[in-house]
Amino acid sequence: MYNYLCGEIADTIGNNVIMDINGIGYEIAVSSFTLAECKVGQRQKLYTYMQVKEDGVALFGFATTEEKNMFLRLVSVSGVGCKVALAVLSGLDSNSLAIAIFNGDTKVLTKIKGLGKKTAERLVLELKEKVVVDANEINLPIVNNLDVPLTKEVQNAVAVLVSLGKSQADAEKLVEAASKLGASTTEELINMAFRIN
Repeated sequence: MYNYLCGEIADTIGNNVIMDINGIGYEIAVSSFTLAECKVGQRQKLYTYMQVKEDGVALFGFATTEEKNMFLRLVSVSGVGCKVALAVLSGLDSNSLAIAIFNGDTKVLTKIKGLGKKTAERLVLELKEKVVVDANEINLPIVNNLDVPLTKEVQNAVAVLVSLGKSQADAEKLVEAASKLGASTTEELINMAFRIN
């Protein structure tokens, strides 16, 4: 119903902010990262999600559209409610969370307070193909060891091969070999990688 709200931060209570809009105080639940952006007395714009349940209505707010979109992906997963999703977003910023899901890194996910192993595995299973990550930020220390120019195409090709089940090391070796054989675009690198034994 509400895409965003814009007003003055009147107060913060725990992980909730009170936003004053024309004399009405809206109580909005936020992640720790959004809370850090909300300074009492300053105007703030929060992208919102309204949850309507039998026992009441709750507003959830996000400092960025990326965080809101990640929240919506999280609550689409079976067994993940709004409060759990907000706890997850308080444990990892949305980009780090996307990378952990993309890499299937349940160890990182289960370090988040309130997120068990089964739920972490479900997040990976249901969201791995849906999260959007910057290939430049996926396992960069390892990717930087490639013996070919570190182009965005090379990094994207490695990321795609990893998402298809190759190990990081195998994906790098295949992309490196494909690059040395003359492939340059992401599509060429991937196609060539599948033809290398």
